[in-house]
Amino acid sequence: MALPKLITRDHQQAGLYLASERCQQPDAGLFGPGSIFWQLIRENLMTLCQGRILLMMLADSRTAQLIQNDNDAIQRLHHTQVFLLKLVFGNLDQVLLTLESHRERRRTLFELSDSNALLFAVSAWLDSCQLMYSEIVEPLTTAHQERLFEETMLLAQVLGVPQEHLPRHWHAHRSWWQRQLKRPYPVCAARRQLGHQLIREQGFPGRVPYGSYLALAPFQLPEALRRAFLLPDNGLAQHRLYQQRLKGLMDTTRRLPARLRYQPAYHEAIQRLDGRARADWTTRLLNRWWTGQPDLVNSGWSLPKMARLPTASFN
Repeated sequence: MALPKLITRDHQQAGLYLASERCQQPDAGLFGPGSIFWQLIRENLMTLCQGRILLMMLADSRTAQLIQNDNDAIQRLHHTQVFLLKLVFGNLDQVLLTLESHRERRRTLFELSDSNALLFAVSAWLDSCQLMYSEIVEPLTTAHQERLFEETMLLAQVLGVPQEHLPRHWHAHRSWWQRQLKRPYPVCAARRQLGHQLIREQGFPGRVPYGSYLALAPFQLPEALRRAFLLPDNGLAQHRLYQQRLKGLMDTTRRLPARLRYQPAYHEAIQRLDGRARADWTTRLLNRWWTGQPDLVNSGWSLPKMARLPTASFN
């Protein structure tokens, strides 16, 4: 077994510096409206793929230690989603503060000191988002997949994974990820029971109108994981149920107005870029429902100005 490649405080500080260096438009944030991250993570539908993320995290011995019970899993999912929303849709100051906050990170699924485990967790999250988006909204082109790889590697780096521990290019990452999906996963009975319980629950946590992940799991998980969690075989009846679920999700997504289809943090960021100091009351209300916080990434955030990170100090 390979020795862990530990992430040090210096690596995290290097991630902060990289975030500042790579950000071309501070008000647009680290990725910006033209990024694939914005295209994927703005969809409320992406919360449904958290069932797949949880099963992958439970199956990996390095990441399973973060999930002790169902309540801990739901809390970590919620905090990870809020953490990512701030990194993706926040301006540069908000991104730097989120990255530097130990309190923010230690409650997420990214609280990992091994760079290989952290890369696995980040890749599992974005690969699940890409799979769900391609199945229900539209498939990503090869060029978009390459851009998604670049943005995923940037996210891993700003979280503290050194560049030398990352795949050199998209094809290397695809080969590495396919090996991760095909390797055997020894899942104990307790983790298997926890996984079944979580993918049967309705919503995340009670906020998602898309139903449970159970009908999708046998077709969206790799064969090794499907067997490890003793999920139903991909028979004709299961396949019909899967197609019905996909059609229902497609119809729901297509009919929803943009206000309800996209994350309120996305609308908040768009309004920030339009010059508003604070999002409108509808966005704030939806934001509280989804994240528990009315203001997440607007320009009139409540943190006192003197407590904010001076962006210029990183240049």
